[in-house]
Amino acid sequence: MHFETASLFLITASAVQGVVFAKDVGDYIWNITQYQAGLSHGNPADPTTSWYRFTVSGSIHGSIGSESYIPAFEALCTGSGAGFPLSSDYSDCAMDSTPDESALSVSARIVPYVDNTQAHIAINYVFSTTDEARNYTATAVTDWARLRAPYNFTLSPNEVP
Repeated sequence: MHFETASLFLITASAVQGVVFAKDVGDYIWNITQYQAGLSHGNPADPTTSWYRFTVSGSIHGSIGSESYIPAFEALCTGSGAGFPLSSDYSDCAMDSTPDESALSVSARIVPYVDNTQAHIAINYVFSTTDEARNYTATAVTDWARLRAPYNFTLSPNEVP
């Protein structure tokens, strides 16, 4: 199993809009729990639909009011993809509670990748501070679920300018 923190979404965006440089946030991590991503037809040689389900959460990072501040969140993400290569639009994740911060959202999608032997799922977290909107993205590259039980891991997201 392999987890990538560089977002495939960023690579795609840079090809379309010019170069995008993600800002490494250092020790900031997200917890991914009860993760599963599968092929709906169970045939990796001919995948036409897929699905994912997991909870993503992040603790408060930095101090309130500082430039490094990132509010805590927790969300349940579910969605599906289709086609070859498998892909989907971003789907809003269900927030576990209503945070104090405004304009906070979490979404996820299946990122198109020619080699459908693994799941490529991008997770996006957007929130607003008093000065600006901030956007964090990470991508998990994992094996498709077959008989495997849901599992947990961590990701280190990058800030997208």
